[in-house]
This record gives sequence, C-alpha cells and structure tokens, in this order.
Amino acid sequence: MTITVPCPNGHRLVTNDDNAGKIGRCPVCKATISIPLRRTDFLSETAILSILGTPQPRTNNITDDLGEFVAMAGHSGVKAPHHSPVKLCPSCDREIDSGYHICPHCQTYISTLSDF
Repeated sequence: MTITVPCPNGHRLVTNDDNAGKIGRCPVCKATISIPLRRTDFLSETAILSILGTPQPRTNNITDDLGEFVAMAGHSGVKAPHHSPVKLCPSCDREIDSGYHICPHCQTYISTLSDF
C-alpha cells in the first residue's frame, strides 16, 4: 500500500506505508514532511463502544458466594448481607453497579486494574 503526502510547498509525494509516522524531506524542495499514519489504523470511541456492546452488570458477587460457602459449611445461622456493590462514575458522579466497565449514563470508561 502507499500513502499520498502533500508537501507544504505543493508537491504531491507518494511513499510506502512502511514510512507511516516518520518524518522525511521532500525530494524536490527539501521541505520537512511528516508522513501521517493510515486512517484505518485508528478506531473512534463510538466504534470501540459498538465492539464492546452493551455493558452487562455482574449478577454474582463476592458476598453472595460467601453466603453460599458459609451455608455449605454448616453454619446456617450466619448469613452474608445481600446487596450489589456500587461505584461512582468519575465523569458524571452517578452511582452504578460495580460490574460495569463503561458508565451506562455517560459512556465513560471507568475500570481500573483492580476491577479485573
């Protein structure tokens, strides 16, 4: 594939896509030229969100698992509280289920490494 690069002085240059992202000189006038990356190398936020799909909250959380474990161990008098953990979106300050990695309200990516 090739990339067409305009020279600041009006010359039309063609180069290999192996040179994408590099800086060179126009062979005609010796002007400095930045060779752009191919447009197909980028994904928009909308495209990324469409690939990820609609976020689904987790239905099973640690407190539920703990309650089941305690019940299986024969300690039926002890019961773990049943509530869904939540976190705040740093962008819109809304409270959302901790299973979300993208805020369903403002579409902000909100996960951290500790979420995985």
